[in-house]
Amino acid sequence: MSTVMVIYHSGTGNTEKLAGFVAEGAKSVAGTEVKLVRADELDYDAAAAAAGLAIGSPDYFSYMAGQVKTFFDKVLNDGRFKNKPCVTFGTHGGGGKVLAVLDNLVKAVKLKPVAAGLLVKGAPDAEGAEKGRALGKALAEAAK
Repeated sequence: MSTVMVIYHSGTGNTEKLAGFVAEGAKSVAGTEVKLVRADELDYDAAAAAAGLAIGSPDYFSYMAGQVKTFFDKVLNDGRFKNKPCVTFGTHGGGGKVLAVLDNLVKAVKLKPVAAGLLVKGAPDAEGAEKGRALGKALAEAAK
């Protein structure tokens, strides 16, 4: 059994909804356990033990939430995260630049992106939900 961890911050609930869809997609892959965790409640040892990570944030002034930035600060020099399969996702109300920031930091800390990130404006609609599930499935398949 491989474990996928979906790490996120959500202020309005939109990113939390998208995180749930990513988790559903990962759960659809046989032999995958999924842990859905708010960034400010993250157990870093559990994250290091996970086979794959999904990292999500709302767009705050074209940047990620501070709670998610703290994740990147803490894993920067932690070799347990090097080459770990990873995907990113975000929600926005009009700025829409958070995904580029997340993707740059994923590379900086040497996580291994396995699929293009997902950016949804506002609350995820049916299309956003499907894309979220597809992203989670891609991560779980890469983490096996």
